[in-house]
Amino acid sequence: MFYICMGALRSLFIAWCAWLMLGHASAVLADSIGQGSDHVDTVSTSSRLSLNEVLLQVVAIHPQQSLLAAHQQMVQARRTVANSWLPQAPSVGFSHQNDALLSNRNEREWQAQMQIPIWLPGQRQARSQVASLADDSLSQDRAGLQQLAADLLRNAVWEIAMRRNDVSLMENRHNTLRSIGEDVQKRFKAGEVARLDIMQSQQETLQAERQLVLANAELMHAQFRYQQLTGLNEMPARLEESLSTRKSYEDSPYWQAAQARVKLAEGQRDLTAIEQRQNPQLTLSTRTIQGGFDYAYNSSMGVAITIPLQSEVQRAPLLANAEQNIGDARTQLETLRRQLENNLHEAEHNLHVSHQELTLIQQQQTIASENASLARKAYRLGELDLNQLLRLQLLAFEAERSLSSQQLQVQWNIAKYNQAVGVLP
Repeated sequence: MFYICMGALRSLFIAWCAWLMLGHASAVLADSIGQGSDHVDTVSTSSRLSLNEVLLQVVAIHPQQSLLAAHQQMVQARRTVANSWLPQAPSVGFSHQNDALLSNRNEREWQAQMQIPIWLPGQRQARSQVASLADDSLSQDRAGLQQLAADLLRNAVWEIAMRRNDVSLMENRHNTLRSIGEDVQKRFKAGEVARLDIMQSQQETLQAERQLVLANAELMHAQFRYQQLTGLNEMPARLEESLSTRKSYEDSPYWQAAQARVKLAEGQRDLTAIEQRQNPQLTLSTRTIQGGFDYAYNSSMGVAITIPLQSEVQRAPLLANAEQNIGDARTQLETLRRQLENNLHEAEHNLHVSHQELTLIQQQQTIASENASLARKAYRLGELDLNQLLRLQLLAFEAERSLSSQQLQVQWNIAKYNQAVGVLP
């Protein structure tokens, strides 16, 4: 009997120590939450702000703008070349010759000349075509940047929405477990349950509090990424998009930009085929001579034309480089086609499946919620133990989280489908 009593006292002592440790852990965790609140990345919600307005901001500060600015200068340079009067800059030359160091008969000669390049057949038209194709390619690249920014923005805002939903659910779970803990405390005071039920309830509450801390941390990370992307501390209140009626990616700016790059490479190849040899040169010259025995000046003018011959040494590398550029552009186009087809297939499939899942999850959530409500009443009446109540509450929480998350996922999948077919928010 003595050993039995000592064993019981030892168990009670251990339980009492564990209870004190749990209480201390709860206080420490609460302090850590308060201390961690100094690091807050806040993004407020604005009903006056639209996704399209935020998209314009994302595009404006995107690092790729500097690259597009450089491309704009290149396009302007091509226009300048195509609209010039001459295919190349003319050149002038001056020369003087005398016999002062040799025969010294006072013979003098002065010569001046200007070399004017002449357009090759079709060269000016080809340059103008390349300038136009480069302009079109730049316009498509700008549209492609908008599409890229839309993808980044959609992922950022829906990530915040999902994280905020997690925080809300964790808060509800924490509050529910605290309420259950109060019920357990009342029943303990009435002598209906053991102290172990109180400690078990506190453990579940602490676990929920820990999950709430982690959910808030993930939310702050998501909001910080949004701030880095947009430079804003506000996000639109309305994130939902209407499902596009497009069925193909052919209108996607990604696809059109890739096609424009192929056309530009082909246009440059055609120009290279014309410019594989140098331009002819028209030379206008004037010469003035003072004879060695005649101090009178004799002036004359001359005209010459230089026609460079075609050489395989110059021609082969130029054409090979042009063909390689076409091959690279076509390879990128084919790679992009496969990627866009895959993205569209996944977007269609995920959207279809998510709608089906949502219907089933709604039914599960209804049943789980009713079971949890009945279990709570049964526990208060002493018809159910704490383990069964916590299990049913956990099922109800998981069902609620699945439902709210799936509802958001359906809207996110709509945005992903619109992204796959090239529709901006």
